[in-house]
Amino acid sequence: MYVSRMSFYTRPGHTEEVAKRLKQLADIIERGGTRRPRVLRVSFGSPGSPDLQLEQESESLGELEHGIHSVTDREEFRSWSAGTSELLLQVPKREVLRLES
Repeated sequence: MYVSRMSFYTRPGHTEEVAKRLKQLADIIERGGTRRPRVLRVSFGSPGSPDLQLEQESESLGELEHGIHSVTDREEFRSWSAGTSELLLQVPKREVLRLES
């Protein structure tokens, strides 16, 4: 089992708006045929921690890769991405973690 985690660093005052947009992205991902991701808001974090995270589980790296392509190939995602980018301080960072137990 793998967990794909994307970290989002929002511009001041835009965290709520980005959280709503991440829920829209979760809808897009689910319509793409993969598991619905979780949207996590960081409440207590060290300086430099992200404001929001999008986290999704996959059985295999192949499933994860297929899911990513099924979303990023859609015009709906490209439109979402263009509107969201201006609300972020930097490009989202992705981590892929393997569950050990």
